[in-house]
Amino acid sequence: MSDTKLNPPLAALVRTFLKPTVYYLDPSHKDEILAEPSIIVCNHTGHLDGPVINTALYKHKLHTLAAKDRFEQRGFGFFLRHTGCIPIDREHADTSWIRTALKILKVDREHIVIYPEGRHGEHRKQLPFHSGVMMLTALAQVPVVLIYQDGPVKWFRRNKLIIAPPYRLTPPENAISADYVEEQTALLQQKMKDLMDAFIEMEG
Repeated sequence: MSDTKLNPPLAALVRTFLKPTVYYLDPSHKDEILAEPSIIVCNHTGHLDGPVINTALYKHKLHTLAAKDRFEQRGFGFFLRHTGCIPIDREHADTSWIRTALKILKVDREHIVIYPEGRHGEHRKQLPFHSGVMMLTALAQVPVVLIYQDGPVKWFRRNKLIIAPPYRLTPPENAISADYVEEQTALLQQKMKDLMDAFIEMEG
């Protein structure tokens, strides 16, 4: 798979023009974030979310899930193909991305970035989360790290993100059921709302 890190010139451009600025919900847990392979869950504000997150977390190898049709777009597709992104076929039932993501987490010991809304949301409003993220998390049993990005991303201004301490799912009592995945997806969405509210309160 392609190198997941932005090359230095591209990273420098992102830092210059998009100015990622990172805050921590609880700075005392800063060293725990991405200390082991993790699933990074972000809200989705626009096409520039990926470059901002990659630059903000430049020390780590990230693989972002992205719509398969985006890989065919001129320019944007080049970025996706060369930064270790994983295509998801939104038109057909396809679970191959889960196998790929599990290998990255468990074998390569790198990180996955997921936007569970599936499409761009409105400013400071959430769309319903898809359940695939929690199915992957339940199978992988790795930490979840939530990031709220106060988008949409704009050029030549500070683009702010707030990162929550990692948390783990409570394992299911028996097999992973549809009810369990639905319950955990609802909990994840509430955690993202709480993170957004904390950011808004911090901004005053």
